[in-house]
Amino acid sequence: MKKVMFKIYFRQNLGDDLFAYIFLKRYKNNFYVCTEKSYLPLNTFNNIKFRTNHFKIFINKIIRKIFRIEEYLDIVEKKKYDILLYVGGSLFIQNQRQNLNFWKKNAQKYSKNYIPYYILGSNIGPYKNDEFVNILKRNIFLKAEDVCFRDKNSYDLCKNLPNIRMASDIVFSLDIGKVKITNNKKVVISVMEVREEYREEYKGKIIDFIKFFFKRGYKITLMSYCKAEGDEIAIKSILDKLDMENIKEEIRVYFYRGNIEEALNIMGDCRVIIGTRFHANILGLLMNKTIIPIAYSDKTINVLNDINFKGKIFDVRNFDNVQELTDDDLEYKLDISYQILDAERQFQELDKVLEKSN
Repeated sequence: MKKVMFKIYFRQNLGDDLFAYIFLKRYKNNFYVCTEKSYLPLNTFNNIKFRTNHFKIFINKIIRKIFRIEEYLDIVEKKKYDILLYVGGSLFIQNQRQNLNFWKKNAQKYSKNYIPYYILGSNIGPYKNDEFVNILKRNIFLKAEDVCFRDKNSYDLCKNLPNIRMASDIVFSLDIGKVKITNNKKVVISVMEVREEYREEYKGKIIDFIKFFFKRGYKITLMSYCKAEGDEIAIKSILDKLDMENIKEEIRVYFYRGNIEEALNIMGDCRVIIGTRFHANILGLLMNKTIIPIAYSDKTINVLNDINFKGKIFDVRNFDNVQELTDDDLEYKLDISYQILDAERQFQELDKVLEKSN
């Protein structure tokens, strides 16, 4: 049975933890990770293994620094595995700290893997220039066994490559059969720490959402998807700014700390989801909720456009007036039967080399 080195963002981020949950449920193979055990979801799996320990990582860094050995230790380590699997949404972003030289160097980590690698569920961007995309295409995507994007925009940038595909987001394939789904008059607001230039206006708009739904008799939950990325700090800041104690006392706060089933049931027990986190919107659609997305980058807008979403979308870069929400906005739902089936295509090449669970 093939061993899989699993490259995924483990920081108890609900979206990425759902990726892991889906893959580990789908396949019998052992998946090896390099992370601290405390970062893993609480719902443990028998087939997740630890790739290495912190002592080995420390020794590797020392040897590299002293002897200028850049690749040897990685080669030795990677030869223990049969497949390298990269799973994540925003893996390929060109931000202010990462110039083209950074990405040229980073690309070597992919192209010198010495074992077959797969990239699933991702998108490209935001990015600043075409050369960034060309670096990805030449040095990362072209040398992969399979690349499956989750949006048409990313696919169109690379569709001339023979190994590029597109399918709906992986989380659309999640089995929610055990989630308790209600239509109670509740709203879950997914909150995150957005870029500093938009932060204060964003928090003010979340307060507007709170007041809007409180006035209409909804019970309100503010939900953090990832402590490490500042969601909890953002929620606490919003509550500090909320100047109406009668509302504040009624608000429920939920901090995701690795319990996937518990978090899914929070999402299931409502009528409306205000989604800043990308996967809050995907889960809302999957659970047949009304979603009101708050886009913080084009990735949310691109995916929603791909699935022909016609509901109201807010954008942190140019926020509309919350009070303009209508009854039609609060009742809009989208049939995603196609996306649920289409998401299975994310796995079509991996299914050929890994063993599926019964």
